Amino acid sequence: MHPMHVFNFEPIEVKPNAPGGACVLRTFDDIGAFILTHVDLQRRQTGYWQIVRRDLMQARFGARRAEVHAAMREALAAEGWLAD
Repeated sequence: MHPMHVFNFEPIEVKPNAPGGACVLRTFDDIGAFILTHVDLQRRQTGYWQIVRRDLMQARFGARRAEVHAAMREALAAEGWLAD
């Protein structure tokens, strides 16, 4: 039995102008830690951050990984923090 699609987490580069400075997010745990330590509460309430947070727990358990990865890139881009 082969999985239909194996998700490969492509590292997400964060610009130096982001809170906490430049970094590379390599896992879903990195995404969670970045949000908790660098995204203030007011920003977390905006739609694009809520989308990331809503599905993040599922991604850690293997579901909705591509959606969370894309949503994180979109949230970073909206803030001007996406480096790649």
